[in-house]
Amino acid sequence: MKAYPGTTVNVATLPYSTAMTSYEVGFSTNESTYDVVFMGSSEFLGLTWPYLLNLNPYLSSTTYFPASYNMSDIIPASLPPFELNGGLYGLPMELDTMALFYRPSAFNNATNQQLFQQQYGYALPNPGKTTLTLQQVIDVASFFNGAHGYKAGIDIYQDPVDDDMVGSFEEFFAIPRVQNSTTYGSVSGQYGTLFSSDGRLITNTSLFINALSSYDKILGASEQPLNANFGSIVSYFGDGDAPMMVQYTYPMFFLNSTKIGTDWAVAPTFPGGHSIFGGQCWSVFKYTKNLPLALAFVRFATSASESTKYMTLDGLFPFRYSQFPYASTYLHISPQLINTVLNLMSTSIQGDNNVAYGPLIGRTFAEEMALVYYGKATPAQAASVITSTAEEAGAIAWTPTT
Repeated sequence: MKAYPGTTVNVATLPYSTAMTSYEVGFSTNESTYDVVFMGSSEFLGLTWPYLLNLNPYLSSTTYFPASYNMSDIIPASLPPFELNGGLYGLPMELDTMALFYRPSAFNNATNQQLFQQQYGYALPNPGKTTLTLQQVIDVASFFNGAHGYKAGIDIYQDPVDDDMVGSFEEFFAIPRVQNSTTYGSVSGQYGTLFSSDGRLITNTSLFINALSSYDKILGASEQPLNANFGSIVSYFGDGDAPMMVQYTYPMFFLNSTKIGTDWAVAPTFPGGHSIFGGQCWSVFKYTKNLPLALAFVRFATSASESTKYMTLDGLFPFRYSQFPYASTYLHISPQLINTVLNLMSTSIQGDNNVAYGPLIGRTFAEEMALVYYGKATPAQAASVITSTAEEAGAIAWTPTT
């Protein structure tokens, strides 16, 4: 507003759970109800991208983004979650990745090591020294669940709100999905883990069914199954309830002030070797009547000078290389931990999908997973319902071949 006298920026605060509905209603009239919007996880892009401006032509124009904006300073991994069909529909205001937090004291304990060896027939895997497999995640979580000083074996968010349940599943499904890239192709930024590289839904495959069974075991060893949410698991972990937590990076900024103090660490590699992207962005309404001003706002809000404010106010991780020294000095994140996060980001893949029926898949998954957990449906039955529901919405499912 200072840079453009006579301009007023009106900020509409919308609940996360209803933001997409508000956006769609506002966009459908082709009026500038919202000139610039804050976008969350990438599945939202699948719903709104026809209404959003492809920023690529403007980023290449010094009229809108001068060289001082410095696109090369933006971490490349922060862009794929907001790309679709060759277009870029958002600029990051933060980059995030899924991390495995763990309690070193639990894994360095000689008694725990001895008892785990006796029970499972192999050495207790230390997340700080080895990349856990999916089976090892299950075994370790089961070992500590309600035992050896812990209430639960692992803290994961898996409530039915938004895409939490399917998002949590995708973190573990990334392991077998990447291992089967020869069959299904590499994980694409457009379709994510639940699809083949050419966009076919793979929920009616043995790969998915077996993963549902594995996830059911992880749920059984987790805290508050089917109810633990994005925020509560950090409180649980900080209270010392579990030796492991799967969460985005933001707890790094304050875990030292919780009951566990400094007895926490982040595994240098995520289970299976691939983490999942996270992040938020600013997007521009395609038919905005205030295009130069909308682009100016996005340019300003994602600039190097302003991006530090997200870290300071909200504890969000940088999306620009130039801001990592700031994170280290002023937010007390050690250089070693920063390198760990950068490594996790470099091996991250797309979990959520950028297709319009993504939210439907998420809702159906949550409903069916609850039935599996309570023994009212088998993983195969749940997979069948998820697949048929998505097919009715327009998805093309993978056809298993013998």
